[in-house]
Amino acid sequence: MKLYLSSLELQSKQENDVIPFHDITYFYGKMGAGKTSIARLIDYCLGGTLDFSPALQSEFVAAKLNLSVNGNPLSLERVRDSEKVVASWTKGEEKIEIVIPARRAEGEVIPGSGIEILSDLLFYLADIQPPKVRRSKQKEEYELERLSIRNLLWYCYLDQDSMDSSFFYLDPEAAFYNRNASKDVLRYVIGFHQEQVAELETELQRVHEERMAVQAGAESLKKALESEGIADKKDIEATIIDLQEELTKVQEVITASRKERLQNVPHIVDTYRQKARQLVSELESVEDAISSVDSTIEDDKRHLNELTMLKVKFKRISSAKAILIGVDFKTCPRCSQTLPVHQPEDCPVCGQPEPVEPQYEIKEEVIDTDATNRINELKEIISLHSTQLKKLRIRQKELSEEKQKTDKLIDEALNLYDSSYLSSTLECERRKAELEQTILKLRDYCRLSSRVGDLKKTVEELEAHEIGLRRSLKEMRAAAEEDPINLRRLEVLFLDCLIRAKISGFTQGDHVAIEPPNFLPQVISPDVGELSITSFSNLSSGGKKSLFKACFAIAFHRLAVATNAVLPTFMIIDSPMKNISERENQEQFEGFHQMLYELAETELTGTQFILIDKEFYPPAENVNIDFCARHMTPDDSENPPLIRYYRGH
Repeated sequence: MKLYLSSLELQSKQENDVIPFHDITYFYGKMGAGKTSIARLIDYCLGGTLDFSPALQSEFVAAKLNLSVNGNPLSLERVRDSEKVVASWTKGEEKIEIVIPARRAEGEVIPGSGIEILSDLLFYLADIQPPKVRRSKQKEEYELERLSIRNLLWYCYLDQDSMDSSFFYLDPEAAFYNRNASKDVLRYVIGFHQEQVAELETELQRVHEERMAVQAGAESLKKALESEGIADKKDIEATIIDLQEELTKVQEVITASRKERLQNVPHIVDTYRQKARQLVSELESVEDAISSVDSTIEDDKRHLNELTMLKVKFKRISSAKAILIGVDFKTCPRCSQTLPVHQPEDCPVCGQPEPVEPQYEIKEEVIDTDATNRINELKEIISLHSTQLKKLRIRQKELSEEKQKTDKLIDEALNLYDSSYLSSTLECERRKAELEQTILKLRDYCRLSSRVGDLKKTVEELEAHEIGLRRSLKEMRAAAEEDPINLRRLEVLFLDCLIRAKISGFTQGDHVAIEPPNFLPQVISPDVGELSITSFSNLSSGGKKSLFKACFAIAFHRLAVATNAVLPTFMIIDSPMKNISERENQEQFEGFHQMLYELAETELTGTQFILIDKEFYPPAENVNIDFCARHMTPDDSENPPLIRYYRGH
């Protein structure tokens, strides 16, 4: 990812200032001049957080970073204490300006683009698909998430605070999420995260999400059918057959009635009334049953609570007895008076003869097991009664609705008071229509029930496909990590940086080992073998840690250039000589900078460097690079601080 920083525009309360950047820009000088704040403001415009120095606390208003992404100009402006960035760029002849969240997504800012945060915009302008990694490295059920530009910048911005305290969050004590994200960056640049792996991960996520959606749909449909009291498909089909038989009989009655008008046909009102009586009787029976089951459930719950409390009380009594048996009472536990002397075979407190030990004793474990079993039995009974109660209430609802219909029909029949023949015929017609409607509704239910079965079958097919994808992905990941070429290249490049930087204790005969899954580099001495291993954690010198970390970052960028990996092409190194005296350790001071200038002219010619330190080391005259240095002091107008007019008061 070709990112080139052009300039930083700093807006303070009294003036605006522009800080230009070159291929190598070197800021050096005294403490308190604002050198570190330049790096922090760049990071702030790229979505980072900002630690305010006293000068920034007093005077800072906004910062604007001008840069190019793959040659396309872009400006990022962020005001003080804002969680959003104003981004502007040109697309063809159209100038685009948007307000975009620095880190926390709030939805797409450009419809259909997938751009939600600043990181997405940078990948979008670079015409790069954001790499995706697993959110969870432990669970098989996982989702993919985008690897943020903020994670890549960990290897591009070496800040002063963590220079000698954290090795790119790969340390065991680093936060779990940061450690995994840092490993993802290494895997991505080294090549373990191959394109085929990424495609399989995306396909696996799609299949997993589709399976979960279908499964949720099947469960929802099943619960909806159960809540309506609808049985399975076979029961519905049997009910349809019965209704069809009844419909045939009703149709026969209607046909016969049309041929012959029967005499002495009872009025339909009497039929309705008889049916209403039956419904009332059945409804009362159901209500009595509901009341009885309700009462039974309450009794069972009360028994369950009592049994649970008895179980707790028994444990407490047993514990208290076990404690008190071993107490040698000298005074009365009630009135604190000295106890009289009793016979040895009597109780030392009350003086009564000690009870004869029973021939057998029920163990606490047996009582606890029995009580637990009884509690589980009660819970199961309560569950069964609750299911029964649910069915009774559904039946109560059906009967109530049927009674209301019957009462309404009685009222209508009484109002019409037609002939017995006509009322009987109308009832048959009504029953026919009712049966036909019910059959249609049950057939719809049957189709829904079949749909549940189809969805379950689809879930099984997707699950089998998901298992196959997961197996293929596991094999492909293993194959990717078995290809160590780029990892070995990184080891060689890192050792080369250590030696060229002339860091004491490292020689050409040393060997660097970087192994997954932790990727922490170790330098092994050939003289004493693996017993002498140097790593970031056991370097005793803070200055040595800073150089060790900086050399690894430079080697990482060398590998990214060699493999054409996606990594921002700039490095900000804030105080590589932290805790190092340039005079006492002149060889390391000169060696590190000479190495950096040589690489900037050769392998890393397309990589931009911003160096910040207390002392200055210029490149040799024969080095052909675009170089600029700025001397900064807190109180010298010739070499002004970051905020030129600020003098600390």
